Amino acid sequence: MNKIILFVFAFIIFSCSKTRTLILKTENAEGISNETKLKVNGFEIGKIEDVQLDENGNVLITANLKSELKLPIDTEFAIEDEGFISGKIIAVKLGKSNEQLNEKSIVILTTQKETLFKDSLKIKIEKAIDQISGKDKNDSILIELRRLNKNLEKK
Repeated sequence: MNKIILFVFAFIIFSCSKTRTLILKTENAEGISNETKLKVNGFEIGKIEDVQLDENGNVLITANLKSELKLPIDTEFAIEDEGFISGKIIAVKLGKSNEQLNEKSIVILTTQKETLFKDSLKIKIEKAIDQISGKDKNDSILIELRRLNKNLEKK
């Protein structure tokens, strides 16, 4: 009798859960941690529970999402920068299918493509750091010393 009561109690607790679990699969989870949030149009809909590596080298991310949210089967998940300085988020773009993702569904997580703006900004920042640190100047001095050394060796 106690086992039946315990089973019913456990069933009630798990069925009343406010979250739904999905497994996100990706090759590169750089910047993803247990603090990473899942967002739809800027609104938080879930968090990462666990990040693991499978036997094939793929990253499996367990995500808990709000259970009331309907996720069509063609919903897209992508790792994106939350802002210029802040960390990463998983951006969720809702699909249009009538079929819904099930509990523990495994979906592909894509990574954000670098934009031209981000690439050019990164290059400019690296150049500015090199100028401040004097790396370019040191390189030109070293090149000149090598040239002078070659001239001296020839004589």
